Amino acid sequence: DVPLDLAGVFISRFDLFAAAVAGSLVALFALFFRYTRTGLSFRAVADDPFAALAVGLRLPRVWASVWTASGIVALVAGLLWGARLGVQFSLSLVVLKALPVLVLGGFDSIAGAIIGGLLIGAIEKLAEVYVGPLFGGGIEAWAAYVVALVLLLVRPSGLFGQKLVERV
Repeated sequence: DVPLDLAGVFISRFDLFAAAVAGSLVALFALFFRYTRTGLSFRAVADDPFAALAVGLRLPRVWASVWTASGIVALVAGLLWGARLGVQFSLSLVVLKALPVLVLGGFDSIAGAIIGGLLIGAIEKLAEVYVGPLFGGGIEAWAAYVVALVLLLVRPSGLFGQKLVERV
């Protein structure tokens, strides 16, 4: 993993490769959900399983396909993170970082998840540098959760999530 030197900034080739793989997976899934019959059935079942069942979708088949697709994504993510950090127990802590990312971006927005990931990464580093000395350091591990908790109190659907309309 020889880094690239771009104007004095070193960027890991592996990180660029991992970003390209993640970006291509997002693009492929976006196209899949929008333009294929199976993607449409995924969206229909996610929106209303009973209505999807009423129009003739086979829920066990759709659920099997959903779990297969999620397993493939988990496999790719595990391979990339395992290659970067090594396969060890502490790798499971990386998975817990997904929760504040999804809360910040919104659970139903792919673009929100991407922007939320970038924001959480920046918030962790900035909090450690500027607020960390006030607490004696080490706040990078929990700063994202505090931001997610505050956002849940202000806007429960996240920054890019759809607001639920409830009729009473």
